Amino acid sequence: MTSYALECNLPGNIPNMENMVLAVDPEAVFTSGSADYRIAITISGTKQELTCQGRISGRQSAQVTFTDREIGDSRYDMNAFTQRQKEMVRKGALVLLQKIGRPAPPWGILTGVRPSKLYHYLRDLGFSPAEVKERLQAQFMLAPEKAAHLAAVGEVQRPWLQKVAGRISIYIGIPFCPTKCHYCSFASYPLATHAHLVEGFLAALAYEIAEIGKTLARMGHSPATLYIGGGTPTVLTADQLRELLEQVSRSFPLGELLEYTVEAGRPDTLDREKLKLLRDYGVTRVSVNPQTFNPRTLVRIGRQHTVEQVEAAVAQVRALDFPCLNMDMILGLPGEQEEDWDYTLEKLLAYRSENITLHTLAPKRAATWDFSQVKGEIAEERVANWLEAGRRRLVAAGYYPYYLYRQRRIVAGQENSGYTLPGREGIYNIIMMEERATVLGLGGGGMSKWFDPVSLEVSRTPNPKCPATYRGRIKELVAEKVNKLLASVN
Repeated sequence: MTSYALECNLPGNIPNMENMVLAVDPEAVFTSGSADYRIAITISGTKQELTCQGRISGRQSAQVTFTDREIGDSRYDMNAFTQRQKEMVRKGALVLLQKIGRPAPPWGILTGVRPSKLYHYLRDLGFSPAEVKERLQAQFMLAPEKAAHLAAVGEVQRPWLQKVAGRISIYIGIPFCPTKCHYCSFASYPLATHAHLVEGFLAALAYEIAEIGKTLARMGHSPATLYIGGGTPTVLTADQLRELLEQVSRSFPLGELLEYTVEAGRPDTLDREKLKLLRDYGVTRVSVNPQTFNPRTLVRIGRQHTVEQVEAAVAQVRALDFPCLNMDMILGLPGEQEEDWDYTLEKLLAYRSENITLHTLAPKRAATWDFSQVKGEIAEERVANWLEAGRRRLVAAGYYPYYLYRQRRIVAGQENSGYTLPGREGIYNIIMMEERATVLGLGGGGMSKWFDPVSLEVSRTPNPKCPATYRGRIKELVAEKVNKLLASVN
């Protein structure tokens, strides 16, 4: 591990610098004392021109000075000027690290989860797609292929963001799974140890659905999209699943839904009875997520299903004529190489899944795995090239990217991208990532996101992940949501 001491003349920017250093050196540690490297950044200037002066000293040394006059463009306001100062702090730190031989991250100075938000911000200011791409490379230091990828995603999303403006979407979290995948950090409790909590959780969830449904009806709102995720919702028995779908159908007007998704991610939880229930209750999009078609890897990551079960689930989905099938794969799983990723993508393309999501492994501290023990088996240096090759294969097969996001500690500094056949975009995914509409999060681990269309700001209220805690606090949680909903129309 390498230690860094950081200095900046702009108050509050040390965390900003830390994020940039971590994007280049994920194992970095920070200290206020002696360190392997000391980075100092000074930003000065006016609304028309900003200058960055930086230096790095320690094991190696370098200096940088650059000036930004682009911020003087009349399309920017004072809020943009303040934000640009922060961006120049990150850019100064990144340029200094490059000067001492550190590799440039593919996403440049963008260290957050949602780079597409920046794209929409610049487009909203009046910049054309070509102008945005130019700025992404020059000011934000994105690799050309990432700038092009981001622009492609952004242009697909913009009509959908207009279509859902002012409407509310609903997420329902079912925090149970057959087993917990070793890389997973989501709200997910294995049935082997938590089955006794299911009935109490479902009773609390029924109450939340009913009360939120009554409030939305009073306000005259019908959901734009509805997404039941988790966990694995289809881990419920057929009777439990039927009761849940019936409660949703009774409580929410679904006639104006643009999309109704259920995450049936684990094929070992599926059978024809459950899938037919989903179709009968109007579900239009299901996710069946193999993650890999290497049987050895499936066992190693803790997924107790077989390749044959994936194939059987896909056949049943197709037989029931669901309009949209989503399937995920993960790059960078320990022990896997390009041939494994090639084979998995070939299978997904052969199924002609309407949505295909390419995830890059993101080691999480809350996961079961101790990633330090498997780090040497992750083919990190090969991920970037394969990801670009995978993109080209998908485009050649008629797909295009429609949403993306990044995660902390993501392998090779890459991203997760969803691809779609024409007209089959996962609308909820766009809404959730771009945060331009309110999403009500119900159930275990549900995160409500309250969007203010004037300020474009988003506030969040989480539901507890623990099923028992959720059940115990259900009336308090529902009251808070109801009050926020009613306040939003006053």
